[in-house]
Amino acid sequence: MGIPRFIKLPGHKQFNYSPRYWDPEKEEREVRIRRIKQEMGFDMPSDPNRSTIRRGSFRKATQKTKVKASRSSNIRLLVILVVLFLLAYLLFFK
Repeated sequence: MGIPRFIKLPGHKQFNYSPRYWDPEKEEREVRIRRIKQEMGFDMPSDPNRSTIRRGSFRKATQKTKVKASRSSNIRLLVILVVLFLLAYLLFFK
């Protein structure tokens, strides 16, 4: 005698992926090119899809955006001040 189930659990999902186009000659050519470049001494990652993230690269990128943001805010502040001084000059001395 089993315990009745009140909640039905879903079954497992299957993943059926068939590539639309595969060129074995192109793949062999890329492998050959990669092997030749490694033999010649070019620095290439073993996985072509791997990104080249290095230590400190995120910090450098954020520092660049901070510098650009501070420059643009300084320029914007300068433009606003010039416009306000011109308006004040026109209102009080004309």
